[in-house]
Amino acid sequence: MIGLILDSTVRLSDADREELDRAFAGRVHSVDLTVTVDEAEFQDSQLDPSELCSRMRGGSTVRTSMPAVEDFAAAIREQLDGGADEVIIITLSAEMSGTYRAATAAAAQVAQERGLEADGPVAIRVIDSRTASAGSVGIAHWAAANAHLGLTACADACEKAAAQFSATYFVPETLVYLHRGGRIGGAAALFGRALKIVPVLQVHEGRVEPAARVRTTAKAARRAVDEAAAAVAEMRTREGAENLRVQATVLHPEGTADEGSALFRAILQAARAQWEHVDTAVLSTVVTAHVGPGSAGIEVRLVP
Repeated sequence: MIGLILDSTVRLSDADREELDRAFAGRVHSVDLTVTVDEAEFQDSQLDPSELCSRMRGGSTVRTSMPAVEDFAAAIREQLDGGADEVIIITLSAEMSGTYRAATAAAAQVAQERGLEADGPVAIRVIDSRTASAGSVGIAHWAAANAHLGLTACADACEKAAAQFSATYFVPETLVYLHRGGRIGGAAALFGRALKIVPVLQVHEGRVEPAARVRTTAKAARRAVDEAAAAVAEMRTREGAENLRVQATVLHPEGTADEGSALFRAILQAARAQWEHVDTAVLSTVVTAHVGPGSAGIEVRLVP
């Protein structure tokens, strides 16, 4: 029996939760990151996205912090004590946060405590999703599809999917928040503001990098979807992609799709013209703290 542990940026819908609960027999646990708004601390999963957007627009200072090693260690112990023989942990990109490192340290700590290395492979695997938000949710679905094969095959499938079958593109309303959080270079932030160019950004090998620069928000929405479509076409050329299907998710930081920005609606319209099935999802408050309110994006992946 495998237990699944996620960090709180892997925000699950009710349908996601049902699928993972079925695959892992209810052994699904989430470990919270922390969001600090001015001087008040909140768990990522407990802060309303709409409230965070409102407070950020109002000038509040927002910081985020990763879970402690002990937070992950406690979650691993709970899984093992609850009947799991093995544990898989999926986190947001190691290039974006220390969360992956905290989970890895916790896995080593508990493995040593329980003697899990004595008779064979370590029974805990930590997966760097190399992305965040809906991308990480997609990796969790790969885990669900392969859970019946055992930990090694399940984790290997997740790592391959993270490296080869997922792509994310997004358009920030402003680069200020990414610059402030150290997720994009100062020169890029200055360039975007000074020349009034709208950047299309991508998550590439776990890092936020430029994908394109256009002159208007409408063009940025179209370009983000075009880049995602090109990424899907390239994924189709990879080994093992023959029988996989496309999933697309349009992302926004506000509480509901109705509250989404004009940019979000433009990306959604373009995505629905490109693919038959397109979902929407709300970013976790931790991710919103870095991309900022008014942002929108698209995540595409190939899944079983």
